[in-house]
Amino acid sequence: MTSATTTSVTCITGRRPGLQAEPSLSITIEGYGNVATQDVRFRYVYFWSNPITWGGEFAPIDGDMVYIPAGLHLLVDIDTSPVLSAVVVQGSLIFPSGPTPNHVRSFSAHYIMNNEGYVEAGTEAHPYTSKLIITMHSQREDPELPIYGNKVLATYNGITDLHGIPRHPTWS
Repeated sequence: MTSATTTSVTCITGRRPGLQAEPSLSITIEGYGNVATQDVRFRYVYFWSNPITWGGEFAPIDGDMVYIPAGLHLLVDIDTSPVLSAVVVQGSLIFPSGPTPNHVRSFSAHYIMNNEGYVEAGTEAHPYTSKLIITMHSQREDPELPIYGNKVLATYNGITDLHGIPRHPTWS
């Protein structure tokens, strides 16, 4: 452990045991026992901006396809993505809130297919607090994903969690 307060613990972990192993979180205070983590999830995340995420190579550019395999949690920490041909999510695609409410993050793709994965931009308990623009690009004559079509953010047996700041009154 490197530091602790009444609301946070900062520590350095060992190497990740591989993509398929879901890490566990256990906190013990000497003389008191285990701390109740209240179902807080611990995830090793890879930052979009880090070249290590892309095998030490360059991050994706316009027209590239991004595959996020099961067990990989990708944190989109860039402000503007290239226009991707497709994003296939079997792990996690996570959009963190920016540093201020006026911070704008934009993400562009022709298709985003959440296939048994997890796409998150805020949760009910922790809403997204800045601005996120997800733009889908396609033309009427572009190829379609069977059942879903083109220009789509599709979810198949996955979770897409999009929660912004509550607005009142609400209607749809």
